[in-house]
Amino acid sequence: MELSQSAQLAQLLKLSPMVLQSMEILQMNTLELADYLRQTALENPVLEEAEPWQVRQTWRDMAARAPWVGDPPEGDAAPGQVDGAADSLALHLGEQLERRNLSAPLLALCQYLIGLLDERGRLDQEDLDDLAAKGVPADLLAQGVTTLQSLDPAGVGARTSTECLLLQLRRLPGDHALAETLCRDHLSLLAKGDESALAQALGVSRKKAAEAARQVRALSPDPLAEFAPAAPVVYLRPDAWVIQEEGELVVYLNQWDLPQFHLSDQYRRLAQAQGDQETADYLRQKLRQAKWVLRCVQRRQDTLTACLGALVQAQAPYFLGRQEAPGPLTRRQLAQTLEVHPSTVTRALAHKCLQCRQGLFPVSFFFSSGRGEVSARQVQVKLARLIREEDPRHPLSDQALAQRLAAEGVSAARRTVAKYRQALGLPPAHGRRR
Repeated sequence: MELSQSAQLAQLLKLSPMVLQSMEILQMNTLELADYLRQTALENPVLEEAEPWQVRQTWRDMAARAPWVGDPPEGDAAPGQVDGAADSLALHLGEQLERRNLSAPLLALCQYLIGLLDERGRLDQEDLDDLAAKGVPADLLAQGVTTLQSLDPAGVGARTSTECLLLQLRRLPGDHALAETLCRDHLSLLAKGDESALAQALGVSRKKAAEAARQVRALSPDPLAEFAPAAPVVYLRPDAWVIQEEGELVVYLNQWDLPQFHLSDQYRRLAQAQGDQETADYLRQKLRQAKWVLRCVQRRQDTLTACLGALVQAQAPYFLGRQEAPGPLTRRQLAQTLEVHPSTVTRALAHKCLQCRQGLFPVSFFFSSGRGEVSARQVQVKLARLIREEDPRHPLSDQALAQRLAAEGVSAARRTVAKYRQALGLPPAHGRRR
């Protein structure tokens, strides 16, 4: 094997961390940017939060022109999530153990077993084998598992899916021996839904097999779903408002959910003082970082204002109430109007919401992929209106709807009409007849 060296000339484009930070800030929506600024202020002492009195006055001026914007936001736009520890499975099971007169070794073992439960509330047999290998007596271990499985909700402490179902069956009143046999030996036949084969395997009539199958299907494979952590709440706030003032459309960016920060005068003076050089260097570095963050935020606001202003002008007939849906518009067309790269428009408008008198919409609602004179959303609006106005005793077929659209100047094939009708969740003509 021979080693050799060679020189190659190549051009590489690398983005600096500061440019990447600017791009990330541009893509953030208002609530994400607010969280980012608060976190940055915790890490950078030279950033101080200002009193937003001027912003509140701007809200009052805007609300006076457009009452539909509602009341100004009070405090944080996204309140903290409720601590779910009080509803956790471990606490629920621990409270039940405390109400039982258990011996100290058994109570300690049950509390340890609770810590071994997985997210479905089940025990792993390998963990139990490890406890036995560490010297836990077999009878105490079996008693601990039995005690844990006797707690509510039924099914906790099971080692398999079958055992989980059996634990639930044994809590039900009445005789469920047939259903237990079905759980232990014939779940695969139950999954296939073949009641004849199931009755033959159980050696009972088809009626009894169907009743046993009904009992098993009524059980929950995940009885601990109520203790699962709730999905995070997604708060939706407009990133901008569009308001008509004296016949003109005006865009207001959401400043009320953003904390207002400025550079601390005290730390500025300390950075310029002739004192500890190490402290001064540290403060100067933090000042540079804070200035860059504030500059990126201002650049985001300017870019977002320009993009939304061009969008509103392009879709002015919709915002003024002169047409039912936004017209055809692509991000590339908007970028050409602003003389910027399409990626800038995409980043600036990503994950943003716009509120107007028609409602609150994601900004993507105002764009379409079509290149014709009518957008797909306009066709859907016209289609929904035609179906709403049709005679319910003689509903229009897709071909008839295509002809009605053509009479209104909208060219759409029958297959296109069917696709848009399905997207609207509307049945075909025979399903609408009444």
